[in-house]
Amino acid sequence: MTLDLLEQLLKKCDSSLAGRRNELLLRIGYETMRRSSEICSFCLEDLKTLPNGHFALNLKRSKTDQLGNGKLIPISDLLATRISRWKSRIGAKEGHILRSIRKDNKTLGDKLNPASINIILVDLQYRARRRDLPHLSGHSFRMGAALDMLNAGVPLEKIMLRGGWRKETTTLRYLQSWVDNVNPAELQIEECTPVWDVTASN
Repeated sequence: MTLDLLEQLLKKCDSSLAGRRNELLLRIGYETMRRSSEICSFCLEDLKTLPNGHFALNLKRSKTDQLGNGKLIPISDLLATRISRWKSRIGAKEGHILRSIRKDNKTLGDKLNPASINIILVDLQYRARRRDLPHLSGHSFRMGAALDMLNAGVPLEKIMLRGGWRKETTTLRYLQSWVDNVNPAELQIEECTPVWDVTASN
């Protein structure tokens, strides 16, 4: 999911509870480039202020950090503001940022199931009239952000460093899947641990 597509999907997120939740999903997914399970694991108390006055999300555990050493992932000031507003709206000081929403669209449920990310993304994709693209999935965040870096002229080595990819071949396969318009969800490729500081527009 590249930035231009992200912006199209953001326009389909209204001011309803589900709309604001979905906006956070889009922004967190794109900026952190984490796996679906990790995106859903972020909590309100994971929002941290860095020494430089900017913000980060604390990823307490990941597939490549089973000991739980944690990692601070820089995020945009805009996303930090959106998380703070969400915190006030739902009247919570802690707990998962992304949560399920009951059918009445007024009541929050438990932590968002990672499997729900694909459903939400495809729904937004259809509402944005982008059926011309392969179905979006949790992998789309990671690949789209990497492709944006490539198109901006960022060297592959820096993309690997920013994205946490350990193998050049893995990085190239992620990027090639977009260039060739292949459905990322159908690719069987090695999981990675990317961390990229992105400031989304809007």
